Amino acid sequence: MKLLKLGGITFRFHWVFLLLLFLLAFYGYLGETLILFSLVLAHETVHMLIARAHGLEVGDVELFPFGGVARIEDVLELDPQVESNVALAGPLFNFVLVAVSMVLYANLPGWQQNEMFLFFIRCNLVLGFFNLLPALPLDGGRILRARLCGSLGFQQATELAIRISQIMASLLLLLGFYLFYTGHFHLTLFVAAFFLYFAAAKERTVAMYSFIRSLGRKKKILYEQGVMPLTTLMALDEAPLKEVLRRFAMKKYHRIVVVNRDGRVLGEVMESDVVDTIVNKGIFASVTTALRKK
Repeated sequence: MKLLKLGGITFRFHWVFLLLLFLLAFYGYLGETLILFSLVLAHETVHMLIARAHGLEVGDVELFPFGGVARIEDVLELDPQVESNVALAGPLFNFVLVAVSMVLYANLPGWQQNEMFLFFIRCNLVLGFFNLLPALPLDGGRILRARLCGSLGFQQATELAIRISQIMASLLLLLGFYLFYTGHFHLTLFVAAFFLYFAAAKERTVAMYSFIRSLGRKKKILYEQGVMPLTTLMALDEAPLKEVLRRFAMKKYHRIVVVNRDGRVLGEVMESDVVDTIVNKGIFASVTTALRKK
């Protein structure tokens, strides 16, 4: 659901967020609803400002109950350091608000009894710490993926972060049922569990799209910069290109040495050959298919 357009960026509601806001308002928590909505919107706006400060083009933002997912139009999104900086900005913003609120809390005695003010502090703490969990599509998951990209490659790092996310979602769901069984119902635990599980599954498709798009633009970046680190991989001739693709890193160009089971070198395949072959033959084509193009 389209919400608003601000600075050329379209903000959209995810249906889970819309449902949570409706339930809060229905049960008489209109003030809390407005605070939650405003903080999530501000949290994502900070992400967008930092992204633009890094020169990234931002498409739209989908708002979830505990944050959002931005569609970045530029390949620099997949620069691990840039992704870490953009991801960390949101939680830091929430913690800054908490720090300012605590100063006001200590110096304005009348505010200490204001329930809305206390909810504002708690809401910022929840948004800040929850988004630092190492699970996609949360900010902590993006930071984790950025740190893993150098050793695992973008695809493998993404898949690991998604698995962690879905494990966390299952644990949150079990905790929610346990608390419900003991007489303490917490709606936010169930919302968080479903949000993490399904948003992580969606992240797999989004990440693959961004990944393939970025590979297609690496040659352009090489021509513009003139230099790019080169990494060599070794692959069996019968290995599917999918397995080669999983090991590609974002800020490096790749050369694949193709060997048979006897260890004899059959030739070399450059990254651009792999991308072209995937486009024409699919990700399950063998490495030999790309080799024959040379």
